[in-house]
Amino acid sequence: MPLLDRGLGVVAYTYDARDAARPVVGDVGLSNRFDPAWLQAFYRSVEAAQLDQASSKHPTGFRAWSNLTCAQVSTIPKMRAFLPLFKHFGGARDVFALNALDASGYGLWLGAPWPRIEKEPGDLVMLFERVAAHLRAACRLRRNGQPARGRSDVLLSTDGDVLSADGDTLRTEGVGEDARSMLRRAAKALDRARSQEGRRDVDRATRAWRPLVLSRWSVLDEFDSDGRRVFVAVENRPPTRAPRRDLSEREHQIMTQAHLGHTNKVIAYELGLSASTVRVLLHRAARKLGAPTREDAIARFDELVKRSVPGDDA
Repeated sequence: MPLLDRGLGVVAYTYDARDAARPVVGDVGLSNRFDPAWLQAFYRSVEAAQLDQASSKHPTGFRAWSNLTCAQVSTIPKMRAFLPLFKHFGGARDVFALNALDASGYGLWLGAPWPRIEKEPGDLVMLFERVAAHLRAACRLRRNGQPARGRSDVLLSTDGDVLSADGDTLRTEGVGEDARSMLRRAAKALDRARSQEGRRDVDRATRAWRPLVLSRWSVLDEFDSDGRRVFVAVENRPPTRAPRRDLSEREHQIMTQAHLGHTNKVIAYELGLSASTVRVLLHRAARKLGAPTREDAIARFDELVKRSVPGDDA
């Protein structure tokens, strides 16, 4: 990822944090500029310093950054003890990271060692937050296996016209614009993002192309049996906990995302909803939870999630 790489490469790993007290690293990937020996030296120094529970088997400093979408390590107070150890990454002094943690407990972490500590511009941080949202959706699709076309999928032309769909698939709940129109807009946004112009202006392309449509579908490139390029909207709902039956499915989705530490802006972008819709749903959920503030609502939702039975993920 050129926008992240400042000359020292990028490291990425998947992780399983379903047990947040004992998260485990899965697959690890390194870009060409990142020397594998750097990681070995880093973990040896972390273990020698007895910092956290960090090792090659556990995400370093997970408790400090688990609720962040993207951040510079130097700006996270509980991570500053690690800063001197980044010298093992080719002399780096800081690390900028993206954290794509899904409500399922599975995540993807990307880190780019930086040769010096410098504040990242706010507009670029917002871009990385959008990228992290796409990574969450993509990892969810990959983990579940990209499904074959079925009754829940919608086939679209590159102009956004619906070519085929089950009648029940396009029903919406409380949405001002019908699902067909939303999918059409999403298809056109994806087509522009894939164009040469979109690749030149990543910020504009990602603002228009969102990970989900109506918090339900991911729109993907595909080719039909005749070799014609089409798009397919695939069911890819984010998992939610359902500790309260009086909360609607959409309210559960909003509260689950807020519980992960996401701002309203990030939630709206990731679920393909408007910011005003997110505010209304969050307000309704807080009222049902008997919470006067967002913070109180998240705290009460957290208590309910902890008491819910494992395996209730929707």
